[in-house]
Amino acid sequence: MARQICVLCNKNKTSLFCDSCGDVSCKNCVEFIDEDHFEWLSLLPDDLKNRTFCRNCYNQGIDDRIIRYRDIAEKAKKVDVFSKTQTKETRRIKRVEDPIRVVDCEDKAEALLKLAFITADKGFDTIIDTEITSKKVGEGKSYKKLIWSGTGVPADPSLKK
Repeated sequence: MARQICVLCNKNKTSLFCDSCGDVSCKNCVEFIDEDHFEWLSLLPDDLKNRTFCRNCYNQGIDDRIIRYRDIAEKAKKVDVFSKTQTKETRRIKRVEDPIRVVDCEDKAEALLKLAFITADKGFDTIIDTEITSKKVGEGKSYKKLIWSGTGVPADPSLKK
């Protein structure tokens, strides 16, 4: 088998392939996308999760998508959440968007986080009528776990009735 050479630095120590173009790169010339680099890896698109990219592919489009993901994640941290029981606070806010739903979350915080992420992605800064529910699932008689799901309506509080 012939030795493969890194397309960027021309070193002989190559063992990684780009998941996008298939070029061979060394460890120093590769960009990894894994949970060490992203705090909310579950919200990252599936085509970017646990992938390896050469610097050329990373700079030609993957980098822009990751920057956009991080911007939305920062906006999601600032989203205001109002539950379904807080009708006094939200009664004058217009409900122009359709409700959003998330399912199969590991815990309540992840369900809220996904709702906030979707809301920030749509350009809103508030979720109203939020309801988070859980259900027990399990195949055996002894071990059961909770699966969380949630709904909410993205809203803009400046739009009053």
